[in-house]
Amino acid sequence: MLRRTPVLLLLATLTVGCLIAAAYGVKADEPAERDTTPQLGKDWRQLRDSMDAAYEALQADAGVKPNPIVDDNVFVRRIYLDLTGAPPSIAEINEFAPGRRDANGLKGQEKREALVDKLLATPEFAEHMATWWRVVLAERQGDGIYQTYLQRYLSEAFTANKPWNQMAHEMLAAKGKTPDNPALGFLLTFENDKPAMAGQVSKVFLGRQIQCAECHDHPYEAWSMDDFESYAAFFRLFSTGAKGEGADRYWFSNDQAIKNDIDVRNRLRLKGKYKLPRFLGDKDWQYDAGKTIRESLADWITNPENPWFREMTVNRYLDYFMGVGFVNPVDDFNSMNEPTLPIVMEVMGKDFAASGFDTRYLIRAIVTSKMYQRAVDPNRTNRQDRVYYSRNFVRALTPEMVERSILKVIGIDRLNPHLPVPNVADDKLSADEKKAKQVRDWISGYKGNLRMLIRNAWGGDPVVKDVDDHDGNILQALMFMNADLLPGHLNNSLKEILAQYPHPKDKIKRATAIFMTVLGREPDTRDKQILNSTFANWKGGDEVFEDLFIALMNTTEFVNRH
Repeated sequence: MLRRTPVLLLLATLTVGCLIAAAYGVKADEPAERDTTPQLGKDWRQLRDSMDAAYEALQADAGVKPNPIVDDNVFVRRIYLDLTGAPPSIAEINEFAPGRRDANGLKGQEKREALVDKLLATPEFAEHMATWWRVVLAERQGDGIYQTYLQRYLSEAFTANKPWNQMAHEMLAAKGKTPDNPALGFLLTFENDKPAMAGQVSKVFLGRQIQCAECHDHPYEAWSMDDFESYAAFFRLFSTGAKGEGADRYWFSNDQAIKNDIDVRNRLRLKGKYKLPRFLGDKDWQYDAGKTIRESLADWITNPENPWFREMTVNRYLDYFMGVGFVNPVDDFNSMNEPTLPIVMEVMGKDFAASGFDTRYLIRAIVTSKMYQRAVDPNRTNRQDRVYYSRNFVRALTPEMVERSILKVIGIDRLNPHLPVPNVADDKLSADEKKAKQVRDWISGYKGNLRMLIRNAWGGDPVVKDVDDHDGNILQALMFMNADLLPGHLNNSLKEILAQYPHPKDKIKRATAIFMTVLGREPDTRDKQILNSTFANWKGGDEVFEDLFIALMNTTEFVNRH
C-alpha cells in the first residue's frame, strides 16, 4: 500500500488552500473590493488546477512518479469513448488533427479543452450520459417500457443541462402520467417494491447501503431495522398504476393525501421506535402543507447543504472518468470504507453544489486535468497507486458502450438513410416508401439482433465493475467471432472505404482507414509497420480487408478504454 500520513493530508490541504478558504467562507485581510479569494462554483479551471496541484504534491511526497500526459491519438479516443460512448470517426479524428493544430489554429491543452466543449454540446453526449445513468439508477432489469421512459427523461435533461439536484428531485418526486412526465420511469422500475425503492435511492444518491437493515440491524454500521423502516416509510403512501391498452396504455403515480402529522402516523402505523418518517441519520419528517412525504424526502436529499448527496455525485463522476473514486466501491460509504482524501472530496462537493450542480462544469474540471490525461501503463513507483491519481486506468467498456461503438463503427445509421414511412398498408406505399420501409426494417432487425447478442454475452456483467476487471469472457469473444457484424444487405463502413479507395495502389490507405474506423485513432509507428508489411504487396482480393475489419474488432483495445 502507498502511504498516507498526516503530512500528506496537510500538503493537500495547503495546496487547495484557496478553494478551501472559499469553501469555509474565509476572507482575505484586504478590503472587500480587493478580495481575491476565489468563489466556489465560478471557475472549473480553478477547481481543476487545485486538484492537479494537490495530487502532484502528494505524489512528490510519497515518491510516486506520475505517468506522462498521453498524446493526441490516445486522448481523442479516450475522450470520445468517455463522453459519447463510442470511438471517434475518421472525420472526427482528422478534425481534431492529432499532433497538429486544428482548423481553428489550436494545439495542446487549448485544443483538448475545445474538443471537450464541443462534445459536451452534442446529442451523443446527452444520450450516452442518459444511458449510463439509466443503468446506474435502474440497473439492467425491469419492464422495458419503464426504462424507455427513464431514458427519455434523462436524455432530455442532459440535453438541456439541467442541474443534477433538479434532475434527482424530479425523479424522486415525480407525479402525473408517463406521457407528460417521463421522470416517473425511475420509480416505475421498482414495480411498487417499497423496500427496494428505498435501498436503491439511498445507495445511488447518497452512497449509503442500508438494504440489509430491512431484515436485521446492520452488522458494522449504526443503521438499525427501525432506521430502515422509518426511512422506507417515505415511499409507503406512494404507488404506481397503469390504465389503457396497447398504444393508449400509460402509467401514473398516486400519493395518498395527508392532513397532518397525526394523519401520517395513523396511516403508516410503524412498528419500531420511530412513528414518523425519518431522514437517514438526521431527524423526523415534519408536515409541510401541500407536499407529499415523498417530496419532502426529495427536498432533503437534493439540498445543497446535504454533503452526502454532493459528495456521492462527485465520487461517482471521478470513479467513471478515472477508474477509482475517493471511495471504492463507489456507492458504499461506510465507517470501514472511508474516503482516501476527505478534504479534497469535501471541497469538490461544495464547489459542485456552488456551481448549481452543473454536471458539465464538473466534467470539464475532471477531463481537462492532468490526472485524467495521464497514460495508463504503470511505472515502477505507481504500480499499486489507487490514491494519488498518478496514472489513469484501462477500463472495460460497458455493454451499452460496446453496442454504441459497434453501431458507429459499422455505420448502420449514417450510411443507410431512409425517408419516413406512413403507417398505411404496403399496397398504398410508393416505390420509394417501400424501399425506405425495407431499409428501416433491416436496420431495426440488425439493432435488435445486436442487442440480444450483447445481452446474452454481457448479461452477467455488474453495473459497477472493479477497475482491474477488464478481461472479457468466452461468450463475448464468440460473439465477435461469429456474429454477422458486417451485413451485406446494408451499407456499412467497409463498403464505404473500399469504394473510396478503389485502386490497387490504395491498399495501405484502405488498411489505414479501416484501422482508424474500428479503433478510433491513427495507427502508431508499430501499427504502420504491420500494416505496410501485410498489405504493401498483397495480391489477393478484397476479402482480406473484411478480415482486417473483423480482426480489429476482436482486439482487446476495441472493448477497452485506455
